[in-house]
Amino acid sequence: MSTYTDIASAETALLANLDFEEVGSLAKAKAVVSAARAWMILRPESASDQSSSLQMGKEFVAEILISARRYVAANSAGATATTGTRFLSVTDGFR
Repeated sequence: MSTYTDIASAETALLANLDFEEVGSLAKAKAVVSAARAWMILRPESASDQSSSLQMGKEFVAEILISARRYVAANSAGATATTGTRFLSVTDGFR
């Protein structure tokens, strides 16, 4: 996973990997989780300088983070669910 130390790199990673569902990429979904978490920490709710101010809601990125986490959970569980112990018996075609 990447380490994001500034907002620009987190935003670039978010934009580059937002298509994780469309392309079916678990790696991109994990990158979105990391970038979104970093963005949420690095981006202030509001900022002001002299007579100007800016407010930005984090709800949209929070929704993307939730969606990416669900995608990772669903696809990681599916990958591990196919492995397991298989018991063979005479009725299952064991010779």
